[in-house]
Amino acid sequence: MAALVNVKGLRKSFGDLEILNGIDLDVEAGEVVSIIGPSGSGKTTILRCINLLERPDGGRIEVDGQVLCDDGPGGRIKFASKGEIRKIREEVGMVFQRFNLFPHMTALENVIEAPIAVKGMDKAAAKTRALELLDSVGLSHRADHYPLQMSGGQQQRVAIARALAMDPRVMLFDEVTSAVDPELAGEILLVMKHLAEQGMTMIVVTHEMGFAADVSDRVLFIDHGRVVEEGAARQVLGAPREERTRAFLKAVLERAPMAEEDEDDDLVDDRAADEPSWGADPLAAVKSSEAETVARLQSEVEELRRRLAETEGTSGDTSAGGSAGLSEGRQPDRAGPEGGR
Repeated sequence: MAALVNVKGLRKSFGDLEILNGIDLDVEAGEVVSIIGPSGSGKTTILRCINLLERPDGGRIEVDGQVLCDDGPGGRIKFASKGEIRKIREEVGMVFQRFNLFPHMTALENVIEAPIAVKGMDKAAAKTRALELLDSVGLSHRADHYPLQMSGGQQQRVAIARALAMDPRVMLFDEVTSAVDPELAGEILLVMKHLAEQGMTMIVVTHEMGFAADVSDRVLFIDHGRVVEEGAARQVLGAPREERTRAFLKAVLERAPMAEEDEDDDLVDDRAADEPSWGADPLAAVKSSEAETVARLQSEVEELRRRLAETEGTSGDTSAGGSAGLSEGRQPDRAGPEGGR
């Protein structure tokens, strides 16, 4: 069966800085592929090239049998026409790190904008579909709210609904939990997991190793613009073949910053010598690490809430003069029960 997304020999540089150097990627219909790797390795650039938000310097990209670009004679890359690119983009939805919602539009208006403006959908039909999508991401009650009235997690779920409103064949997710609090990331990951269960083809750039292990069919580890390792999620995350992959996963599991490697590879050898045991079930270790972090953060939040409640109770017992002094000054900002995060 032909791949729904086919990328061959993808190259991209910004000036003298080479970002991608010969990336190959095939994604079957209904498959979930996660791309992992250190910051600056080129993961986001791959997604942006797939829908030509960034124009590659070389290589071939094909989506659903339609060629967006390919190397021509003399090594000069050729691109599809503007009309063909626009048509292909309708089949590729993308959700960004930052939500990129229109701030002057409500959640509902954000979702219906593209189907009406790009696909010419009837407004009533677009509204009906948008409400269904907002309900599917748990935000039907937020349809009339503006982005600033929603939390980061809610805004990102609106962004997912907006991308789905175009009925794409493929969804691209670029570090969609990176701009939200850990407590809210679970809301987004749950929506993505449901999409995967429904058979949506997905390419996911992520640092959420637990999610990658649980949902992905395959995982690619990218470093310095090259595919270092590729395979089934259980193999890459649980029993990586490459030393560089093991070093990266070790750093993620320990929540330690990635050290930069020297050209003589001495650092890589040192890290490999200190490699911890992966245990009988390395995927369980990945998920356990994620769960422990969330539990710790939730505990810290509850402690802060408790202290805040005690402080407010104490301030309520102060003298009238003290209360009057506070009321004359600037009142502390307080968000409503659901919005303003």
